Amino acid sequence: MQLMATAVGRLGSRFSLVFDPDAKQVLHSALGRWLDFPTDLAIGIAAEDGQTFALPFTQRFSIFDVVEQQLQMCGVSFLARSLDLGIGLEVEILAPFYPRDEWLSLAPIFLIRMEVFPQERIFWQPAKRQIRQGQVFVRLQRSNLHLTQAHDRLKINYSVPKVVWKGERERPMDLGEDVELWWCDERIVPVSPNAELLEDGVAFSFDLDDPSRCKFDLVWCAFVDEPVLTVFGQPASFKYRWLFTDVDAIADFACRHYDELLRKSHQMEDLVANSGLTKSQADLIRLSFQNFLLNSWWVVREDGAEWFSVWEGSCYFHSTIDVEYNDALIYLAFWADLLELLLDEWALFEMQDEVGSYLAHDMGGELEVGKQAYHHPMPVEENANFLLMLHCLWRWTGKQEIIERHSGLAKRLTAYFERSDTTGNGFPNLGTANTIDDASPAVQYSREQTYLAVKTLCACHAASQIAETLGEEDWAEQCRKLIERIKKTLDEEAWLGDHYAVCLERTADGLVNAWTGEPLSGELIGWDAYSIYTANGLLYLLLSGNEPELNYERICIDIVNSYWRSLTEYGCTHTSADKSNVWVSQNLWRDLIASYLSVPLTDNSSRYLALQTFMNTSGLTKGFIDTYLTNNLCFYPRGITSIGYLFALCRLQIDSVRKILKLRKVAPYPCQVPLIPLADWEKGIVPKVNYSFVDGDWQLVWT
Repeated sequence: MQLMATAVGRLGSRFSLVFDPDAKQVLHSALGRWLDFPTDLAIGIAAEDGQTFALPFTQRFSIFDVVEQQLQMCGVSFLARSLDLGIGLEVEILAPFYPRDEWLSLAPIFLIRMEVFPQERIFWQPAKRQIRQGQVFVRLQRSNLHLTQAHDRLKINYSVPKVVWKGERERPMDLGEDVELWWCDERIVPVSPNAELLEDGVAFSFDLDDPSRCKFDLVWCAFVDEPVLTVFGQPASFKYRWLFTDVDAIADFACRHYDELLRKSHQMEDLVANSGLTKSQADLIRLSFQNFLLNSWWVVREDGAEWFSVWEGSCYFHSTIDVEYNDALIYLAFWADLLELLLDEWALFEMQDEVGSYLAHDMGGELEVGKQAYHHPMPVEENANFLLMLHCLWRWTGKQEIIERHSGLAKRLTAYFERSDTTGNGFPNLGTANTIDDASPAVQYSREQTYLAVKTLCACHAASQIAETLGEEDWAEQCRKLIERIKKTLDEEAWLGDHYAVCLERTADGLVNAWTGEPLSGELIGWDAYSIYTANGLLYLLLSGNEPELNYERICIDIVNSYWRSLTEYGCTHTSADKSNVWVSQNLWRDLIASYLSVPLTDNSSRYLALQTFMNTSGLTKGFIDTYLTNNLCFYPRGITSIGYLFALCRLQIDSVRKILKLRKVAPYPCQVPLIPLADWEKGIVPKVNYSFVDGDWQLVWT
């Protein structure tokens, strides 16, 4: 694929690399994105006469004539060719990940694999010469790096200021004498024999006439030994410190288990590559998975309590509920225990206003966890998000203790819905600010929003099932009555003939801008627009086959008409009245709901991937970016919503409480779909369903 800026990261351990070919550098640090530095990383080939070519992440050497890039689930690979040398180089950088394997997934390590091969021509132009021997190398240069040769490995030491840098590329090396520093240790260790340690890297001699001297492997690892976050006032260090004593222990682990790390990383790639997804769908998952990982923090406090949270990309908020509402599909796919941990953590952030109990928007910001860092709360939305994730995790895992543990909180959050409706029509009109924070007032903080009403209905449906299971009939009845009020208003007042209104109110009088505190007045522009958010609350219930009773014919009509009225080059805007604001994650969410409801939408993944390509070329380095130009949600975790493509392809529904598993009988095309939530990762067994079209009929085979 086209060469563009891309990243690799680690689960909870922050070690990351952002490959930036336009600036000819990587962004590198053991503390990860927003705490990293521009670094000259030279990976290339040197002929015996000294002529040298490298990948486009260095300014010290000439760049290969042609460089291709392939995204992987656990990394990225580059395929480079030189006519001057008549040679090519394939480089694979892997960030090992394997579900529920903490040692493998948390260890701050990268594997670098290099293979040299002859290149006789490019198009009709023959190579100027064809060298047979030379060196392949990995070399690092940055002003604050201290590199030392030590027996079989290269030692790397440097410090990182404890300041989150807001820029996307540049970071000052020196922020002043009063800035506190982290000390970082790294190692580059050759795995292949006969390596040569250089002053700034590692080199291997290759010989194309000897196949055993054409492939080379090494390990790059990191370690930070001191606290990196403050969690409720307590220092917290990376969890990997409880698994490994120091950086050399990590290096030794990686070398001993190199083949296993390699095998499991490639197994993860095979799940996506052989899944039947389109190329653009698969690449969205690959790109966004690495951006999700590089935002994650997994630490342990001084009292031994673990803490997991995910930065909201360039916003630096810890585990924003509305963002994790979309991200949580990755936990359901690979690591459900992390979602359970997040639910327990969010329960610590119960807040109160004049209406009742609600959950904070986030858990903190930058390097401190303990209180909401965002400008204002979003009570109705975040309460609904929590309840829907809680319900889905319970139904998928069958763990009743989850809902028992959170029943009191769930009841209080549900009560907020009822008290937020002061008109009696079921639609909340208090606490209605929401996550769509670059949209028009009608979308962002109007009263009686259809989007929040439907999400509230879905959350009450989820809460009613929780209440019934726990034998709390009064709570269940409260939910059922609110559902009926919302349904009645939805059918009688919100439906405009071919779509649902954004909100019921038509005037801005009495509204307050949630950002400025300024009162609004006059016409509420866009109240009757076509919105992509109407059905947003449905997906988690669809995933377990517990969807509420609604007029689904109208829901489907609304999805189709809103799609066409708001479609742009890179996806749909929030509404037909918000013409520049595209959020990829919300488009993905809508697409998944449409798939589960059999709504005939085209596959838009090529549009979303085109935006990523645009935002990571032509001088831009944005990682996964959720937004288009008018907002800057970059290096953002929310793109991992795309993992839902694997659920939607077979329309997977799991309800472990009722012992029900459902799959669609007819796929969009013949394919094989891995049922990753059903995998036995310890044994390495992932069940699959095969859809084939034989003699004019569909056949479904479980393997």
